[in-house]
Order: sequence, then C-alpha cells, then structure tokens
Amino acid sequence: RRLVEAQRAGREADPMKRVCIVCEGQTEETFVRDVLAPAFYDLGLNLIPEMVETSPGHKGGALKYERVKRHLRNTLRQNSAPVVTTLFDLYRLDSGFPGFDASQAQPDLARRLDVLKQALHADVVAAAGCQPGRFIPYIQPYEFEALLFSDVPTLTRVEPGWQAASDALAAARAVAESPEHINDRPETKPAAHLERELNNPSYRKRRHGPIAAQKIGLGKIEAECAFFAAWLAQIRELAQP
Repeated sequence: RRLVEAQRAGREADPMKRVCIVCEGQTEETFVRDVLAPAFYDLGLNLIPEMVETSPGHKGGALKYERVKRHLRNTLRQNSAPVVTTLFDLYRLDSGFPGFDASQAQPDLARRLDVLKQALHADVVAAAGCQPGRFIPYIQPYEFEALLFSDVPTLTRVEPGWQAASDALAAARAVAESPEHINDRPETKPAAHLERELNNPSYRKRRHGPIAAQKIGLGKIEAECAFFAAWLAQIRELAQP
C-alpha cells in the first residue's frame, strides 16, 4: 500500500507533459527517442515515440491511412497521451490520406503540406472526438533524410570512408532551395543520394540516420529546415502554462 501511495504521489508531483509522436518507422522512432526527447525534457515535455501496427506483430512502414487513423484515434482517446503529433514522410504518402488529391494539385510545397495537414487534422479530430489542440499533424518533406543535408560536412564525418562523398552530396544540396526541397523522385530523393554516395560502409537508415542527426544537432537542422523548425516550435508551445 505504501508503495502504491508513493508511486501515486510521484505521478502527481511530476510536471512532465506527455507528447506522443506517432512515427513512420524505426528510424524516426529512434530519432525521437535519442535526439528530440532529450532536448525537450528540460521544458517539462516528455516526448514518447510510437509506431503504427501495419500487420499483426509488425510496426512501421507501409502506412495505410485507415491504420494510421485508427491508431491516432485510439491514442487520442487515452488520458495518458494528452497531445499527439505525427512524423510521417511526404514521399510515398498513402493516397488514402485526406486531402491527398487536392494537395497534388498544389505546385507550392508549403501549400501542399498545408492542405494535407488541415485535412488530416479535421479527419482525426472528428474521429477521436477530442479537442483540436490535442492533435498536431506533421508531414516531413520529403523524407527524414532531408534533415541530414542540413550539414553535409558533419554528415560525411560520421564514417571515415564517407569523406569522398562530400562534393556530390553538397552539390545535391546546393541545387535545392533547402534540404526539405530535395525532391521526391525515386532517383533523386534525399535517401537515394545517401544510398548512392555513402559507401564503406554503406548508408543504413536505421543505424546512421539518428546518429548523423545527433551529430549535426537540432540547432543546425532547424536553421536549415523551416518546416521541421515550425513543427518543433508548435511542440515547444505546449510547455507554456
């Protein structure tokens, strides 16, 4: 009984606010756990990564919208997760996402993302029956690897054998408006550049992605990636009383 009372008192005294981040896959889950969460702890925000179950016993990848919607709805209905947000890639986003067709007609990346986020927000909030402020939709253009182009020199120092790729990766970054504008064509998306240029050892998303992001640092990533920075700003606002 004393143990139970002590645990209850500890929870009541804990000022941390839980923020559930529903991630596309294991790379994003590790990134949230190892890079984002520690940076928000001092703000009183406890960032918890989750993945959507895509088949019995398996999570992450192949995010069909009906599964995403069900997961978000159920999570928002839990009192233990007062705020829920997402970290999904725009690249190969399931066409079943609300607003998908309308977003495809938008030539401007910012407008395309706004259409998707507004439609996703409306659909999920209606399904969960929650307060609108409890759900913050975010879709990363065009994929997680774009963030790593925020600092190519630091990225290519992650492995000794990657130095030779610096010029090629810097060139890919230079022709885009920002790292987040490196496009969504299969042969020129951010991950394709990394997989093609980074060898000895070969780039492995789950292993190298979070490590590279941690070495680059959130400050540099936010300075280069405006969409990502705006999302983190929304999360930081949750720390306000």
